[in-house]
Amino acid sequence: MNMRTSITTLPLQLQSIAPPIKRQLDAIIRSLYEGAGENLLGLYLHGSLAMGCFHPGASDIDLVGVTQEPLHADVHRAMLRALLAASGAPAPVEISTVHYAQIAPWRHPTPFDLHYSEMHRTGAMQMLANPAALPGEGGVDADLAAHFTVIQQRGLCLWGAPIEALKIEVPWADYLGSLRRDFVWAQIAGNASLVYAVLNACRTLAAVEEQRVLSKAEGVAWTRPRLPVPLRDVVEAAAARYAGTERELSDTAGALLLDWVRARLGW
Repeated sequence: MNMRTSITTLPLQLQSIAPPIKRQLDAIIRSLYEGAGENLLGLYLHGSLAMGCFHPGASDIDLVGVTQEPLHADVHRAMLRALLAASGAPAPVEISTVHYAQIAPWRHPTPFDLHYSEMHRTGAMQMLANPAALPGEGGVDADLAAHFTVIQQRGLCLWGAPIEALKIEVPWADYLGSLRRDFVWAQIAGNASLVYAVLNACRTLAAVEEQRVLSKAEGVAWTRPRLPVPLRDVVEAAAARYAGTERELSDTAGALLLDWVRARLGW
């Protein structure tokens, strides 16, 4: 595979991002490469930062790493140490790593070797504090269908093999299945904020009705003119709060919007 081998030059689409985020990405790329070495086939950015709607204080850095072979325990531990140091400095990091045989041929839900987010910080620290402890064996994650679809259509290669060289084929039905799962999950009390639930509903509607892969902000722009007039302020308020502007968004109004989307989707 042809490789983008520099670990110091970010893609052109990221050249205008804030310097602290640039430094954080550079540190992540370097440290994960140092941990995994030549086994790291590629590191790919998806989510808000890849799609140009990253908001400091509200957005994560969303990554998927692909290795050629499964992670050895010592490499797994080294990568977790790197992620503990990098995540939250300044933005939180969410990442899954897979080895190539887990995604080619494609499987859904998709197996993975490592997953890290700030929700896993305490567990990772406790495991690393015990030299005899072994990292978990991974699992399966239906969300990876959505992540890889975004990577294919909107993502950025930070290091390694170009996205098209991976030759991954994610069925559209798997992407919609992942979105539907997240749509339901976001509406269960305590799982996600109302802002997330509303914005996620907008981009899900666009995916189902027009096969569009949109960011949260793009989902709002697509959905607003299709909404009944009384519901338009709901998505505007959610978008404003996601961007860091104080706007009132009541649980009642949010529930009405989600009910409307659910009825339109037939879910």
